[in-house]
Amino acid sequence: MADLFSRTVRPGGESPLTLTFRPDELYRVPTDDGASISLGRYHPRGERRYAEPVILCHGLGANRFHMDFDEHYSLARHLARAGFESWVLELRGRGLAGPGGEFTFDDQAEHDVRAALRTALSTGAKEVLWVGHSKGGLMLYAHLARNPQAPVRAAVALGSPFTFAVQPGLRLFIQRIEPLLRLKMIPTRRITGLAFFGAPPGPLTRYMMLAANMETDVVKRALANVPSDISGGVARQFARWIATNAFTSYDGGFDYRVPLAGARMPFLLLAGNKDLLAPPLAVARAQEHLGGPVKLVIAGRDHGFAEDYGHADLVLGRRAPDEIFPLLETFLAAHATRL
Repeated sequence: MADLFSRTVRPGGESPLTLTFRPDELYRVPTDDGASISLGRYHPRGERRYAEPVILCHGLGANRFHMDFDEHYSLARHLARAGFESWVLELRGRGLAGPGGEFTFDDQAEHDVRAALRTALSTGAKEVLWVGHSKGGLMLYAHLARNPQAPVRAAVALGSPFTFAVQPGLRLFIQRIEPLLRLKMIPTRRITGLAFFGAPPGPLTRYMMLAANMETDVVKRALANVPSDISGGVARQFARWIATNAFTSYDGGFDYRVPLAGARMPFLLLAGNKDLLAPPLAVARAQEHLGGPVKLVIAGRDHGFAEDYGHADLVLGRRAPDEIFPLLETFLAAHATRL
């Protein structure tokens, strides 16, 4: 087991928008390549019902708060109330994980995921369940491509784009920010300074969320707490994927899509019907490569949901705790080992 933090984390406190992070236990975990991740552990509320712990992984430019926002919008705490043990993963290079130096998506997918699996399994479980939002789903895809026998019993990918060929405007956006891609770290956290004004108008906001599906105060608190700087290596890798419609290692020598036929665990793919960054066609493309049973759900009014969903609002949308969280709980419960 990794070192347990000896403090309750209360970031900041000077702003009414500031969120706090108070899991039951908090660990900083070293990775095999010398970096570290953090993991917040929530014990089941009441009786533990399932043997496998759930690891929840945030997306690109985000941190622990996207999967554990507050009592109402926390997917981690929802699952704990349902009888699961929940682990909120924060990847290297941000927040409580600490600085990661120069790194790529490959480093995180191999070493950060391995460290998270090892830590969750150190409590005695034989397998884990995985829930990843956006890049958090891609992280597991990439890890399974190199490690098809990884101890993952079932997984959920929320708004995880398996292709970038169907997203209008993304290539132009990457061309416009090309100078930023030369930096060692993309200063994404600067957007927190706009939090009091709400979501800025423009294409970036439209790609990141369906603002009409989120409460105004949630948008402001999300902007104030969730953004994290992006490693230049990770950003350049995503930019190359967008430009070439690839899903490969940083050097281009390994195609993450091809070996996924060896990953035979059940997957739930959830796509927002109004998600511009990960539209349903982009999310569904993973079905062609995953080797196990795959269930695709499109979240939107035309598919029986009370709201239409974009990207970030798959977790922070006003009705997400009522209709998205229970959907994930039902899928995970169906594939977990009942105690």
